[in-house]
Amino acid sequence: MNILFYGYGNHAKRIKKYLDEIIKSQKTYCFLNKNNKNIDNKNFFNDIYEAEKKFKKFSCAFITSPNEYHLSHLKDCIKLKIPYIYVEKPAVGVEDYLANSNENNGIKFIQIGYQYNYEPGIIQLKNMINEKSFGSLLRLDIFFGKGIAFKDDFENKWRSQNINSVSETLGSHLINILIFLLGKENIKVIKSLNKQSEENRFFDTYHFAGFTKDSIMFSLTASWGSPLNQTIKAYFSDMIWSYDMEKIIKNYPRDCFNKEGLFKYPPTIIERCKKQGLRASISSFLKKVISNQEYDFEFNNSSYVYDLLYSKDI
Repeated sequence: MNILFYGYGNHAKRIKKYLDEIIKSQKTYCFLNKNNKNIDNKNFFNDIYEAEKKFKKFSCAFITSPNEYHLSHLKDCIKLKIPYIYVEKPAVGVEDYLANSNENNGIKFIQIGYQYNYEPGIIQLKNMINEKSFGSLLRLDIFFGKGIAFKDDFENKWRSQNINSVSETLGSHLINILIFLLGKENIKVIKSLNKQSEENRFFDTYHFAGFTKDSIMFSLTASWGSPLNQTIKAYFSDMIWSYDMEKIIKNYPRDCFNKEGLFKYPPTIIERCKKQGLRASISSFLKKVISNQEYDFEFNNSSYVYDLLYSKDI
């Protein structure tokens, strides 16, 4: 199996780590435009067509180059008829291009890597919302944060140079989770803003909130100015559900009373559910590669994420 990495930064290194763990059969990696300090130069190429001369064909490709190159690098992979292509999010323009292109013959599957759509805990929540197994959803809160804006070298990093960095990187994940859980057709009213930190003066926090057409309230916060925390909390009419990427906590049923007939807090049920991270997304992609079958492309609402990210408040 010949595997192409188009770009090789930290995200690609994490993907390769999982590939090494998951794929037990023989494999060969090809790297384009990579930082070649830690990799044998014999498989390093500056040009995809130069790489093709040696490898002849690739089983799959991972497009992990900087965001602005995702679409052009996808087009390169399509020209070489690489059958399975994984595109790192945000993949701006990819979904629209493929919807209007006649050049993707021979491409069996494309996946855009919004990894949280493949997390078992988040899939559990989506099923409960759809099935209304614990009543109707009233409110959804998502908070993802870590304090990288307070690191000594943050000022010199690319994340500090753009007011929209936190929304484009971390905030886009949260919006994607929202769409995955509630459906893009249901989002009706939104308000978003970037918050400047009073301590470090960077725009390190992004808020996105609103309502669905069924009056479900949602509140998303992505922050580089908080302690490490990843929490999703859903308020149903018959249960409070929360997930911190380590465990799921369920408080139900609603109708719990004391001896005086007054409401009391419902019992707490705890389920271990450790976040799989990239592994779940990569595993799903590799199963399709190994099967050698055609599948519906998984765009994971990438186009609509950016529509919401850059739209005026509605």
